[in-house]
Amino acid sequence: MRRTCLVVFCLMVFVVINAVVSAAPYDFGGQTVRISGTFPDSSTFGINFEDARGLGHIRDVEEMFNVKIEWVYDDSPYNPQTFIANVLAGDPVADIQLLDRERAFFQIAAEGLLTPLNDILDEEYWENIPRVYQAREHFMFGDKLYGFSLIDVGGWAIFWNKTLWERDGLPDPYELIESGQWTWDTLREIAKAATRDTDGDGIIDQYGISIDESAGAVEQIGALLASNNAAIGKYIDGRVVYTLDEPEAIEAIEFLQTLIHVDKTAIPENMFTFLWGERAMALTHPWWFFYCGDPQWMKDDAGILPYPAGPNGDPGQIYSYSAWNWNWTIPVTTKHDPRALIELYNALYMASYDYVIDDPEERLVNDFARYVNDRRDLEIYRGLISNLRLAPYFNDFFISDYRGFFGDLIFGNKDPKATTASIKSMMQTRFDEIFNNR
Repeated sequence: MRRTCLVVFCLMVFVVINAVVSAAPYDFGGQTVRISGTFPDSSTFGINFEDARGLGHIRDVEEMFNVKIEWVYDDSPYNPQTFIANVLAGDPVADIQLLDRERAFFQIAAEGLLTPLNDILDEEYWENIPRVYQAREHFMFGDKLYGFSLIDVGGWAIFWNKTLWERDGLPDPYELIESGQWTWDTLREIAKAATRDTDGDGIIDQYGISIDESAGAVEQIGALLASNNAAIGKYIDGRVVYTLDEPEAIEAIEFLQTLIHVDKTAIPENMFTFLWGERAMALTHPWWFFYCGDPQWMKDDAGILPYPAGPNGDPGQIYSYSAWNWNWTIPVTTKHDPRALIELYNALYMASYDYVIDDPEERLVNDFARYVNDRRDLEIYRGLISNLRLAPYFNDFFISDYRGFFGDLIFGNKDPKATTASIKSMMQTRFDEIFNNR
């Protein structure tokens, strides 16, 4: 009986695989397609291209599309000068190109070297893409869509020390999120309640919030801006407009300054301090939970939370926010049909429901499950990776030494209105030049 079931199962798999192979909608005629970017591994795409299964998958896809796949290894994904130099020399690197949004995507898009995809990818296409791969805000440059998938599906989030919260009798954040009360004001009150002198020596040794000082508060202010529907710049009536001086943006800056300098409940420090058990929260990135969920690093129980909603935000919603990530793009120099290249990518990286073996959202949630012991944390994480929103223009390409700028503004407690007004003319000129604003 077991042998019969196994034979039936194998036949079913064979039929499915052959159905997919025969259904490939594009034929590359035996030509080579070059891909420049990260080499897939099991943690990102659910398949390791260096083991037998992965190598077999590559062969299947090559047969499916009648194509030869070649990987290119250079620094073009994060060094725009390499990419641009190759194009000018008549030797474009790849047909499918991965670009670091922070260091390369903007520069290369601004040079007109990426294929616009607005008219190539319709809503029917996006309905077939897993949510964790379709953060379309991150694929935009002005009003043009240049990216079609991403690999870093984590944005900024908050870690909380459950052991400390229970010991100090702090409000249940799961209930606050469920009831729509997870807001800036609530976070501020909790941070106040958690900040105290625990040993009676007159020195505060337990703080409500830990902030990584090495990044110049960029991640924290970026997430707070986005959680209040504010931004450095917004696309308005056909042009990118500087908006860091608008009221909702000033609110975000002042809120973070208040936590640090007025309430003194947030402390800029090395992020590893959170692991020692004397911080109620840390404002950081989901991947950092690798440490929080490991008892060798952190003895206390920890959980994950979304950033709370600001006064102009969306209470009750679970979002993560990021300025960066890695975008997959199609250079204008390719000789192949861009839509065919995207279909090839989706088959190779199993990035659409036509080709996935296991749902990437479920795979990521299951990976995260190793670090938590409460199912509610898994649902919050699911919301974070499935609802990635953009905090745009955090980048040296737009603001010279942006980490220094925001570090001085937040940690130095500079006047938000005066400081943001001081760069308005320069920033608007920069936007006008880059985006050909009318």
